[in-house]
This record gives sequence, C-alpha cells and structure tokens, in this order.
Amino acid sequence: MKAKNKVKSGFIDVVVGLQWGDEGKGKNIDELLSHGAYTGVARFHGGANAGHTIKLGDKTFVGHIVPSGCFHKNIELYIGNGVVVDAVSLIKEKNEIKNLGFDITKRLYVSNRAKLVSHLHPFLDQADEYRRNKLGTKVGTTSRGIGPAYSDVRARRALLVGDVLSPDFAEKEVTLSEFHMNLLNMYQDKYGFEINLGKIKEAKEKWDDAIKELRKLQICDLSLLIQSRLSKGKNILAEGAQAIMLDIDFGDYPNVTSSNTLPANVCLGLGVPHTMLRDVYGVIKAYTTKVGGGNFPSRMKDQTLEKAFQDAGHEFGATTGRPRMCGWLDLFALRHAIVLSGANKIFINKADICLSDKIKVVTGYKSKGKIVKEFPLYLSDVADVITEEMPGWGDANYGINKKQKTSKELSSYLKYIKGKLSDLNVKIISVGTGPDRDHFFNWEK
Repeated sequence: MKAKNKVKSGFIDVVVGLQWGDEGKGKNIDELLSHGAYTGVARFHGGANAGHTIKLGDKTFVGHIVPSGCFHKNIELYIGNGVVVDAVSLIKEKNEIKNLGFDITKRLYVSNRAKLVSHLHPFLDQADEYRRNKLGTKVGTTSRGIGPAYSDVRARRALLVGDVLSPDFAEKEVTLSEFHMNLLNMYQDKYGFEINLGKIKEAKEKWDDAIKELRKLQICDLSLLIQSRLSKGKNILAEGAQAIMLDIDFGDYPNVTSSNTLPANVCLGLGVPHTMLRDVYGVIKAYTTKVGGGNFPSRMKDQTLEKAFQDAGHEFGATTGRPRMCGWLDLFALRHAIVLSGANKIFINKADICLSDKIKVVTGYKSKGKIVKEFPLYLSDVADVITEEMPGWGDANYGINKKQKTSKELSSYLKYIKGKLSDLNVKIISVGTGPDRDHFFNWEK
C-alpha cells in the first residue's frame, strides 16, 4: 500500500519593532502578505494603544486594534488572548474598514480568553497619569486604559471577551465597575483628580453599544483555531504592537508599555507551542523616534533639525497625535533589541528622510564618565553617547524601488549598518523609501 502524504505543518513568522515603536510595521506586513505565503495575521499583545497606518491607493486606514491585513480579502484576522480588547475601538474600526469597501466580519476571530478594556479603564489611566505628573514621574501613556486593564488581568479580576456571552456578564461588570469607582474616588480624595460623571456616563453608553456588537463577532477558542490552521499547512504572521524597547520586562521601566512585546510572547499571547515559530522580522527606521516619558539617549540636540525630521517623517502619534522625539540611529540599543528578539531579518524604513549634510550614529553609551558595556537598567543613568559621523544624502532616494538606484551615501550607510550587525547573523532584506506600497527596494536575499 502507498503511504498517505503527510501534510506539512504550517509556521508562524513574527514582525516586531526593534526601536521604541512607530517604525512603520504596517507597511512591511502589507508587503509580506502580498507574496501569498500567509493565510492570517494575528495580534498577540497590547491593545488600542497601538497605531498602524495602512495605505491602498487613495484609501488610508489608521488602525489601533484590528490586525494589519484588513485590505487583503483572503487574509484571516486574529485577536489573541494576550490582547486587551477595547470594544468601542474594535467596532469603530470594523465599520470604518467596511466603509472603505472591505467587510472583515467573516474573517475576524477574537479569542474568548482575550481581556476586555472596561469603560472606566481609560479614566483610571488618566487618573494615574495625573498622580504621576504631580509626583514628577509621568510615563506618557496613551490614556486608552491599557495599563489598568493589564493590572486587572494580573489581579485576576478582569472581564474576558468570552464573558460577554455569559448570562451573568452584567453582574460581573457591575462588580468590577464598583471596584473601579472606588479607585477613582481614591484618586480624587488623595490627589485631586476630577471625576467627570457626565463623561463616564457617555463612555458607558458607548461601551454598552459596542458590547452588543462584539457579541455578533466570531468569539472562539483562538488557540485551537490557529493550531488547526497550522496543522493543515497554513502559515500565519504574528503582528507585534509597540516595540522591543518598550517591553514591560526589558524596556526602560517604568517608561514602557504594559505588555511583553518580545516574539517569545507569541506563544503565550496566541496559545501556540514555540516549535511553530520560524522567522522574526525586525523593523527599524533609518533614524530613531520615541514618544512618552523617559530618557532618549540618541535624541538630536539641534531642535530645529529635530523639528525638520518630525515634519518630513510625519512623526506624530497615530493614536495620540503627539510629536515624537527624533534621534540618530541607536546601534547600541538596536543590538540589544536584536539579541532579545532573535530577529534574523530586518526592514529599514524611512531611508528617504535625511535632512542634514552629516548624520550621526550612536554606537555606545557613557555613564559616570565610563563607557557602558551592558545595556543599562535605567536609561536615566546614561549621561552621554558615543557617535560616529558620515555623509547624509538629502532627498536623493525618495521613492526609488531598485537597489541599483541607491545614492552612494545611503548605500554606504546601509553597508555600515550591516557591518556593525554582522556578528548577530541578521540580514537587511528591504529598505523603505517613501509611504507608498512600492516605495522600497530589496537589499539582501
């Protein structure tokens, strides 16, 4: 008898930011999906504090919680158990995408083990930032309720997405809301935070409406669904939110996000074994940006130049609209992120933006007059940086899509980066030169 051909198991590739977020991962995910190797995109952590901008011709979508891939009609979209789900944001985005001509209802799956962001979590977020600001320790959160939602998860009092289908959901929600109001009263009594009951009532009404719509979505055991897809030879792309340098365990604590951003968290955030993970695509910009609190060692000292980078690169938060601090490429932090993430392939974005005749690259940190050998526990300990300088390239590379057309200055810069990372066994596979889909060129195979 002839043996039956065994179906080859699928794999999961991961796309993560290797800096402080806002590296342009959405565009790279869109490009990866265009090759037809994947059947689904999965969010495995974070919440509506993420922001990704996706363009398709004259259509632009700014998403916060719906996975990238929404413009690919054959791609399934997964929201994993590691995500804290803002129902209002999710339903709003789903409707916006439908208005653009893409109904994702039948290909969107939400884990029943994902956690819900309550209508009071954003107010708790604002209250704690108010407290921190009075103490001089402001983090600079998006005020979307992400930190308080994850706090409830760790304290084992969170609402699960699957709870919305339970007959005792209303009772659970009332119990949690009473606890949250007690916390808000504490912030008011001790720190003077103003509780706006009118806004809270309005938020609750929007939240209740969104929960009704959430019940209509495909809420399921996503771990089983994804493993079923993998067992049939389907491949999935896991989409990181924020970035490695904002990881709650390995970032500049407490100036971090509230979830683990490392690719290792894919296994926990989707419920899959580590044996399913294959390539890790790391995304960086040709320079570095950061938003929020904490030290930023590579920040440009020339404020006029920083403003020019902000304007040229549209460096304003997709979620908050806040201007991002701009700095030179930080190779010391990048090497740290590559080691933590296991990235073996790198996308470099915004290589078309270079607004000075000379550019710098940070190659090391100094603390207390000494060169730092290991990445510091706190970036506030970094007193100065070590830099190397090289020629800039102006706007000569905007929109190019062939390696052969690269200016000699940018080509030298890319070769320099490759050399500095050569011992880490990573490849620079693609370089972005503008916002459009075809504004990139392949660098290494």
